[in-house]
Amino acid sequence: MPLEYIYNKIKNTIRKLDMRIERAKYGYIEKLPHNIEYFDGGLYDAVYEASCKWPHNVALDYYDTQITYKDMIKKINKVAAALKAAGAEKGENITVCMPNTPEEVYMFYAINEIGAVANMIHPLSSEKEIEEYLNQAHSRIMLCIDISYPKVEAIIKNTDVEQVVVVSATRSMALIVRAVYKLTKGRKNHIKKSQHVITWDRFLSKASKFIGNPHARVNSTDPAVIMYSGGTTGKPKGIILSNLNFNAQALGAKYLVPELIKPEHTFLTFLPNFHAFGLGVCMHMPLYFGCRIVLIPQLNAKKLRKYIKKYKINILVGVPTFFEYLTKTKFGKNELRGIKGVVSGGDVISMSNKEKINDFLKKHGSKAIIENGYGLTEASGGFIFSPRSVAKDPDGIGYPIPDNDVRILDLKTKKEVNLGEDGEIIVNGLSVMKGYLNNPEETRKVFVTLNGKKYLRTGDIGYIDQHGVVHFRSRLKRMIISNGYNIYPANIEEVTLKCKKVEACAVVGREDKVRGEKVVVFVVPKKDISERAVKKELTAIYKQYLAKYEAPREIRFIDALPKTKLAKVDFRALEQL
Repeated sequence: MPLEYIYNKIKNTIRKLDMRIERAKYGYIEKLPHNIEYFDGGLYDAVYEASCKWPHNVALDYYDTQITYKDMIKKINKVAAALKAAGAEKGENITVCMPNTPEEVYMFYAINEIGAVANMIHPLSSEKEIEEYLNQAHSRIMLCIDISYPKVEAIIKNTDVEQVVVVSATRSMALIVRAVYKLTKGRKNHIKKSQHVITWDRFLSKASKFIGNPHARVNSTDPAVIMYSGGTTGKPKGIILSNLNFNAQALGAKYLVPELIKPEHTFLTFLPNFHAFGLGVCMHMPLYFGCRIVLIPQLNAKKLRKYIKKYKINILVGVPTFFEYLTKTKFGKNELRGIKGVVSGGDVISMSNKEKINDFLKKHGSKAIIENGYGLTEASGGFIFSPRSVAKDPDGIGYPIPDNDVRILDLKTKKEVNLGEDGEIIVNGLSVMKGYLNNPEETRKVFVTLNGKKYLRTGDIGYIDQHGVVHFRSRLKRMIISNGYNIYPANIEEVTLKCKKVEACAVVGREDKVRGEKVVVFVVPKKDISERAVKKELTAIYKQYLAKYEAPREIRFIDALPKTKLAKVDFRALEQL
């Protein structure tokens, strides 16, 4: 028996024992398993195993084109061979600048199959952002959606890119659907084909030139994905995530929210793959368990009813804005009876909105209730999920998935606080990133050592109750300090939404010479409601529900809240208004 095998076995046993002791402290040891056997391999390997179990299940559904697991693996293998023919090597960073399409799925898993790393870029990024991401990763090969190609063409000379594979979103659509799509949404992109720029079909044709097996053996802890986030300072950083990060997330979620993950379920996959929550929860997790994912490259809220009805959707995962769209969509009495699970993540959702969504689901025949997913890109997008037992807790976000240890750190002393006390949420475990790309200094800053172990700082404030449930208070960056008091914007937003005349709201802090910071609330009033009436009612509500130091010093009215590319409220934009 190899010494390495014995060493890993002992190390794993010690880790499990250690985590068991740590978890017992929070009283939820009985809720989670303690001896999980995690998948030992890559993301491709996990999906390949799923294809062996469910070869004839539909894996991808895309505009009337259905691809089974068996066919998906064949296509991934062909893309892997084409990558090898193009000179791709194990360990190099290959860029994917795509929305949710079958080609993106094939390329993502093919990159993993050959042992390379997928560098995921938002297709709507600016020229300078794309240039920065390509240079951080030193990518030589990239897959690009045709609508983003002009931006790539403008900056490619400033990068290491040697080959750009360009594909249209229509490539895998059924013939009739493709024709209609091109007529209604088609954009003419004049692509200058050369030895450095080729179409998807030409790229695939090169697969036959590779002789051999493109598959490379990878370890579960090897880097698999690079994603970009603001990190600790706001400047975009490449976040290195491993195969185990996503495989452990998929298996861990199965234990916390088993009702969501069954081979017969269909996920509406519109959250983008270049977002960790979208990649992990909406793409890899369902494919890990033999589910069907309906790929939506760009969500059209007006077609939400059509998506759900046509594709017989069972699982909805989205950001709070998506569920606002859902409740404004007209459905028949029992049209949502097929919805078995609903998960909100990526941003805070108020209790009043939760209740509104749950009532809407029940009214239209679904027994599902909205559950939370919590995480950040540095922790694989999601490492806390709320089972149904805690889904109705106002600020409860749930339990950490197995083998993730969550603690609460005092903001001043940097020591662990007692149960029920507020502090920064920190996490140690299988969800935590390997580090920031080419940035050891920022990597060092985002970790803190507690009791001899390294924990990732989330930048979020919360607490853990006596049952082990993690509760979210506020983003640390959003916390407002006024006259020495800590004020949580999420709490003020929750109170503001008690006003039936308010459609939406957001709270920010503004510099104040007397208080340090003052609370400003931006309010979107409901249609045909006067600002005066809203202001009068809000003043009364704030007096009833908020401490005097918490009450907004300024109420500003706005037609709509600005949103980021990922449909989250753009607080930075509000701070500039």
